[in-house]
Amino acid sequence: MIGSVTVSIAIPFLNAKRTLADAVRSVFAQTCADWELILVDDGSVDDSVNLVRNIDDRRVRVVSDGVNRGLCARLNQIAGLAQGRYLARMDADDLMHPQRIERQLALLEGNPNVDLVDTATYTVDDDLTPLGIRGDHPLNCSPENVLRRGLLIHPTVMGRTEWFLRNPYDPAFVRAEDRELWIRTCAMTKFARLCEPLFFYREGLGGNLRNYLRTEATVRDILRGYGPPIVGRWRTLLLVAQSHLKSASYFLSTKLGLQQRLIRTRNRPLGVEELQTARTTIANILETPVPGLCGVPHQEEALA
Repeated sequence: MIGSVTVSIAIPFLNAKRTLADAVRSVFAQTCADWELILVDDGSVDDSVNLVRNIDDRRVRVVSDGVNRGLCARLNQIAGLAQGRYLARMDADDLMHPQRIERQLALLEGNPNVDLVDTATYTVDDDLTPLGIRGDHPLNCSPENVLRRGLLIHPTVMGRTEWFLRNPYDPAFVRAEDRELWIRTCAMTKFARLCEPLFFYREGLGGNLRNYLRTEATVRDILRGYGPPIVGRWRTLLLVAQSHLKSASYFLSTKLGLQQRLIRTRNRPLGVEELQTARTTIANILETPVPGLCGVPHQEEALA
């Protein structure tokens, strides 16, 4: 029943044994303690479930049916499972800043007209070494901008649970389901952003060419479906052509071993003080105890 806790934090996971423990630690490190954690397995075969099954805290639920249903199905399932008035999501390979929930909750409670809020994020590599900052600028919620560039940083989103129940993800838009949701709902939704980094988004510098190309193919489906009434037929065709060029550029850069340069251009470089703050915060998160958590210790090399 919605309302029995203030915030439901949800982590869907698939074969995430290497990173899931630290994601859970970041939940236990939150300055706001009025939460439940819903860990939803999507058919893992790598012992991820056993890693978290014995966590000894009544706020934690592990849900596993042994089936691989996909992210969209799990995100919609989570909305139905959530007991909190608010729902915060994250991915199993990321970390939350300790003040993330407190700060987003304060914004939502203080602004009843806001439905969803995201935050800026530190980007980190596979070993949790800070790389840069993304999203530290105000949102542009115009339909044209949402169509062309997307909007919210998906794993940092927190919103009213009833909003997610009214607006489910569409499984037809795999790997860009968030972008389709924002463009579908932007005319009737109030979005907000906290422009300070309250999240650590793991951005593998090796990239994944197959996943990137699948995402861009889905983006083109979104452009074709939503573009004409927003920007017109000819501008929609231009945006689709630009997406094809992006795919070709990423394909070529990957084959030449230059994809890291493309990935880094999406981030603002860190200043010396920002870098130290990020490292210290990560270290504190990784030292957070979780009763009953089984599995690997945090990676010491992340702090180098």
